[in-house]
Amino acid sequence: MNRRTLRFVPLALAGALALTACGEAASGDQDGSSAGRIQVVTSTTVYADLVSRIGGEHVAVSAIIDSLSQDPHSYEATSRDKLALSKAGLVVSNGAGYDAFMDVMSVDLKLDEANVITAVDTSPVAHDDGPSGDESHDDHQDHGHEGHSHSGYNEHIWYDVESMRLLGDEITTRLSTLRPEFAESFTLNSAALAQDLQGLESRVVGLRGSLESRHFAMTEPVPFHLLDAAGMVDATPEGLSESIEGGGEVSPQAYQEMNTLMSNGAIDMLAYNTQTESPQTKRIRDQAERAGVDVVDFTETLPANGDYVSWMSGNIRSLEKLAK
Repeated sequence: MNRRTLRFVPLALAGALALTACGEAASGDQDGSSAGRIQVVTSTTVYADLVSRIGGEHVAVSAIIDSLSQDPHSYEATSRDKLALSKAGLVVSNGAGYDAFMDVMSVDLKLDEANVITAVDTSPVAHDDGPSGDESHDDHQDHGHEGHSHSGYNEHIWYDVESMRLLGDEITTRLSTLRPEFAESFTLNSAALAQDLQGLESRVVGLRGSLESRHFAMTEPVPFHLLDAAGMVDATPEGLSESIEGGGEVSPQAYQEMNTLMSNGAIDMLAYNTQTESPQTKRIRDQAERAGVDVVDFTETLPANGDYVSWMSGNIRSLEKLAK
């Protein structure tokens, strides 16, 4: 049976996000407010969207990484970014080295920890789940957040919907502390977001019956948490994802192993990071397509005019098509 290449086409936003450019954010007041709003700076558009959804009209949010052409791993902060952080009332980053430029600026500026949220701190999968990109997990059996037996650590926690729901609670708490007069609004917005995220979580759980124990490989370990939660098993050759993510050369042995696994039907799906496409990743994609392996496209950050819920819903929809 010929397999199909599944491409995720992002859904358009019904309304524009309440985001501002970093330059605009830098023009706020020293107390972290801009025109009466809490000024928030985040590392990526994923976190900017969550803050915007919860804060509504009471926040002015800017994301430093705001384009699919930017790679958070290798991004170098500018003086403009540093100025924006210095004037922010709240800063939100991923942590765990993913957006190291945020850590560097926070230390240099001596930001108050009460005004900084690091997403990995509230994530249930942050320290006991997922490969860093160089390990296979064929022996993985428990896909709940309790009892994970992974031997690595995957910092791409925004692909774990529960982690983002719990992060929403922390954002709500911090915003409410900064502007208690708007706490009720923040709480209501957060509850609506949580309901949407719980809906996504239910869809992921529903995939386990169809995708349980089906094997995937990744060009980079970005979508691991989502695939793992859906019951799939990581069969990426050792060292391959790590080399690609770190900008190194994939070994001939890893290419050969990937080709053999695909040709033998040992890999059911290739998770392909389109945001950091390179000659190496294109070669792997070609291998998958020649072998008739399903290819599902993913990105690290939100597409233009995208919001987190719609974006993640599209990713899940791609898996639902794969499960049919």
